Amino acid sequence: MPYAALEQKLRLIPESEFDFVSQILDFVLSRNSNKAKEESKKPIRQLGKWKGQVWIADDFDETPECFNKFAQA
Repeated sequence: MPYAALEQKLRLIPESEFDFVSQILDFVLSRNSNKAKEESKKPIRQLGKWKGQVWIADDFDETPECFNKFAQA
């Protein structure tokens, strides 16, 4: 929405509602600033951080013997 259209809408609001509109604007502004803070707190990923610390068994893709009896039934 263009700024001019928003300004026209604000001119139509009665003075008795200014406090309410101001509270809504404060809420929207604080919500956006909180999102920016949350995004800046995300840790930076480091590729290869777990290299050499995690392994997968050689027989990972093989079906365990305990399941073979169910497959034959």
